[in-house]
Amino acid sequence: MLSIVEDVDRYRFIEPGAFQAGELEVTSEDIIANLPFREGCGMWFDHHITNKPDVDFKGAWYVAPSAARVIYDYYSDKDLTAFDELVKITDRIDSADLTMKEVKEPKGYILASMTIDGKRLQDEQYWLKLIELIRQNSIEKLLEDVEVEERCLAYMYDCQEYGQAISLYSEVEDNVLVTDLRKVWHGEPGNRFLAYTLFPQCNIWVRAMDHPNRKDLSHISVGHSIFNQTCNVNVGELMAKYGGGGHKGAGSCRPLRTESEQALKEIVEFCKDKK
Repeated sequence: MLSIVEDVDRYRFIEPGAFQAGELEVTSEDIIANLPFREGCGMWFDHHITNKPDVDFKGAWYVAPSAARVIYDYYSDKDLTAFDELVKITDRIDSADLTMKEVKEPKGYILASMTIDGKRLQDEQYWLKLIELIRQNSIEKLLEDVEVEERCLAYMYDCQEYGQAISLYSEVEDNVLVTDLRKVWHGEPGNRFLAYTLFPQCNIWVRAMDHPNRKDLSHISVGHSIFNQTCNVNVGELMAKYGGGGHKGAGSCRPLRTESEQALKEIVEFCKDKK
């Protein structure tokens, strides 16, 4: 949508943690979306509660199901109504407003979204292709693309393997599902909601993995169960204590590998229901 209403000549992708660490230069010609605010940018759009701004800026921020929703509302005077349905499904995907059947048997845009992992920076050309395909606003054309079809099939295969890894390397501590894949599994993460169908008794999931691109870092993600919705932990605030961020219901951080064991223990303990 930004490429339709603004003069966009290129796209750059980066993880929030790396962006907060200043790993990407920002100028007054840049529009930042779905990332923390950085001084000097031209415009900024975001929806994460942990990124609440305390300075004036051009753009928009408010707590919403997705950054796409914030952008769509900001440009309400522009002709973006053709994307109304796509923004609605994006809201559902980004806020994990999915049914158990949609998690187990994803279709359409939900299935296509499962082929995207923001940590796989080597997939940038694929992401750029998706932008051009999504601009056509046709799920049929999107899924007919040979590469998208291949990645959807690969996702279904990886999801089976991922489910087996979750079952093998997970423990339940009170209400918390703890999955530690560090040093033992380096496959594709697969469906980020799959664990909630495998361990429905847990209301929050803490997952630790080796960072795919940095040998000195680990990646810890935390998320409320989208089916057992009884967890009151503000995940975004918790992750911010470890240099990360996110929403109330989901977030991540990337501690140094030498510090990840302690960070994991502290995070799990914090997430336990206090009797």
